[in-house]
Amino acid sequence: MRKLSVWFLLFCLIYPVSNAAAQGRGSSALKALRAGLTSNAGKVSRVAARDFFAHRVPLSETQFKTAEVIRKNLQAHGAMESLRTAEQYRASLNKFLAIKKNLDTFMLYQKLEPQLLSQAEINTRLADANQALEALGEMERIVGARDPGVHSGKLYMEQVMVALKPTYAGYFAKKKKKEEALPEKFRESDSFNLDHFLLKDPNGRSLTMKNTMPGSEGYANAQKMAAELPSMTIAVLNDDPEILEWARRWGAQGFFGRGSRVAVFKSLTDLMEKVKDVKYDVILMDYVLEDGISIFMIDHIRMAGDKATVIMVNSALMDDEVPAKELFEHGADGFVSSVGFRADNGGARIANALYNYMQQHGRDALTPHAKK
Repeated sequence: MRKLSVWFLLFCLIYPVSNAAAQGRGSSALKALRAGLTSNAGKVSRVAARDFFAHRVPLSETQFKTAEVIRKNLQAHGAMESLRTAEQYRASLNKFLAIKKNLDTFMLYQKLEPQLLSQAEINTRLADANQALEALGEMERIVGARDPGVHSGKLYMEQVMVALKPTYAGYFAKKKKKEEALPEKFRESDSFNLDHFLLKDPNGRSLTMKNTMPGSEGYANAQKMAAELPSMTIAVLNDDPEILEWARRWGAQGFFGRGSRVAVFKSLTDLMEKVKDVKYDVILMDYVLEDGISIFMIDHIRMAGDKATVIMVNSALMDDEVPAKELFEHGADGFVSSVGFRADNGGARIANALYNYMQQHGRDALTPHAKK
């Protein structure tokens, strides 16, 4: 009887401990199960919100350029154009900052008092996040992918998307530091040569000052230069339909090189979609377009490893007004002022530019993507 009492006493002492441990294991299992269900259901979990703040990208309004700075930087393109672009930037920045403020508040509540959210609520937050990404995209077209504010904003939005989709938890943490850093300049500044960039002829004469009207010596020389150009695949980007029609005519006349194929694009968006699939040997870009400033298209091209020869064309700037060094550092290869361009002389001016570029860098420089 005494032995039975001892065993009963031991049982009474041990059972609560083992039962508590079992309950603890069960509680942990339920928590893990609930977290898994929450994650798989696309809900924002406390873990995701906590991770968002633990690795949060520091981002403030002061990191972004102001609309006034944008306007001053674009004054060379005319008062109306610089004001229009600056106001586009201001509207996009304000939209992004307003959405970011709401997302920050939402994530803070999820960290402090997490709630299970319906899929409809999650979809609403994702829609907000996508609008913020669109606003950043509009700003990027104006200031470029290497702008500190835009770059940090994109990293911030990556974190938001990870938190809103917990099944991707850990994705952001696994990104390498070098991928988080701002892209470096594509060119070394000490290799910049102003005359080469402006594609002046061997005598140092600007293409804008050269007589290339039909019947002139300059026009005849341009025809000879065009005959020496290799066969290329060329893209022409301009938002003026008339100039695009001229470009087709110049290609047919052989000013882009015999056998060269010419494709024309009226917007940055159209060209950006096409260059994903087609590699052009030469891209002739208008500097200022209705849907953005094309130098920042070059950022995307160079970041993707594209080696196309990119030559900027603009009718508003004379040689001494061209921000040549900045364009060179963004990845542009040359600049042709189209002041005085006409349907009958523009092809000769372009042929001259392409020929001068070939003389400077070699024949293969004009055909980086052509099959050898």
